[in-house]
Amino acid sequence: MRFGAGPVHARWTGRPEGDLGPAEASDGSELELRRRALVDRSWSWATQVHGADVVVVRGPGEPEGARADALVSDHPASCLAVFTADCAPIALASPEGVLGAVHAGWRGLMAGVVGSAARAMRDLGATRVEAALGPCIHVECYEFSPGDLDRAVDRLGPTVRGVTTTGRPALDLPEAVRVSLQEADVELVADEDVCTACSPGHFSYRARGERQRMALVVWRA
Repeated sequence: MRFGAGPVHARWTGRPEGDLGPAEASDGSELELRRRALVDRSWSWATQVHGADVVVVRGPGEPEGARADALVSDHPASCLAVFTADCAPIALASPEGVLGAVHAGWRGLMAGVVGSAARAMRDLGATRVEAALGPCIHVECYEFSPGDLDRAVDRLGPTVRGVTTTGRPALDLPEAVRVSLQEADVELVADEDVCTACSPGHFSYRARGERQRMALVVWRA
């Protein structure tokens, strides 16, 4: 999809595109071919650690495997990728063509990964930052321990508390993303509104124990 005021494209993959995560195959060339079949550019990606660190990408394909959960760039040929199963993939864009990709799990959201990415984009010259949210686990499927849920509510507010379809305590991850975007003064302009646990077309570690990863890819037109 094309979104935001700037010339930025975002694509979320699903089960049909297969496992695109860094550890998917021993034959890296096969993985590279499948990635380029989706977006024919050198992908920049990070080793995701459920934190708030951000990598500024200075050129195509850099810096491969750095430890971070968000990437931002103002380079015209950059192509940013994060990998998810149930965590939230967030694409960011600005009118100036500064772009970002965020891997947002509950720990990263509590650590402030969205705000960190937005600040890094503004440091690169972004004025208004807009966001698009991809498929992630939804509240009806995301049972959460009471202690961790209380911590999330303390940090992100009462609207992130919910219940599953069976009445168990749950975290509303999309709402946690919306709260984080609002805190960072980022407008959510698009939402795929797909639950990875409910959807047979997506991988889910929580629902099915799957270790495969889908990709969010963000690049300039």
